[in-house]
Amino acid sequence: MRTAIISDVHANQEALEAVMQRIDREQVDRTICLGDVVGYGASPDECCRMLMDRRVMSLLGNHDAAVTGAMDEAYYYEGARRALQWTRDRLSDASYKWLYALPFTRVEDDVAFFHSAPILPSGYFYVVQASEAQTHAQVLDRLRPLSFIGHAHLTVAFQIGEKKVKSVEAKQIKPKADSRFIINVGSVGQPRDRDPRACFTIWDSDKQVLTFVRVEYDIESAAAKIVSAGLDEKFAKRLFLGV
Repeated sequence: MRTAIISDVHANQEALEAVMQRIDREQVDRTICLGDVVGYGASPDECCRMLMDRRVMSLLGNHDAAVTGAMDEAYYYEGARRALQWTRDRLSDASYKWLYALPFTRVEDDVAFFHSAPILPSGYFYVVQASEAQTHAQVLDRLRPLSFIGHAHLTVAFQIGEKKVKSVEAKQIKPKADSRFIINVGSVGQPRDRDPRACFTIWDSDKQVLTFVRVEYDIESAAAKIVSAGLDEKFAKRLFLGV
């Protein structure tokens, strides 16, 4: 099975449209979104409706949770809080109800999907350093061989064993009985790994191959909409830099 995995759209309609067009060409069997459909960007309702119309199985990201009241806005700094409030006022009833009903996780036989750290999905912790991955050793027996996560907007991966954790290049992943993998899939709408192109992944479970896919999109239009909406200009500027 070929699964397209997207995450952290952050209301970037231009990036999501470009990614979905690329996914259509890749002949995948399904698409899964790991959350944060909204926040930062200027097209929250459009992005929600796009995923709803395509019936994309999606998870609840922290920005999604904050917009729907499932998470305290106090966690966020001022610019992000204003974006959450602005977003809430611009979601249709259908989009709001869809976000509100999203689950934290999706767990299957050999693979699991989360927005953030698997150890506590509702805590929205990051896994970008070996020390953060190491905490999962204590729940190793509860993890699936592969855990895909978003949240960090990065493309980093870790192999976790009972005694050690190591960073790995997430291309060809071969699950092992004595270890587990946690893989950050990157961001569609706001990459932070210094590559401004939209990012998503394709997991081929038959070939045991993971591919990171980069897609060019109209950054200028996405950024201009953020500025025009009166949101923090930093959200627009960072799109050009991938930080």
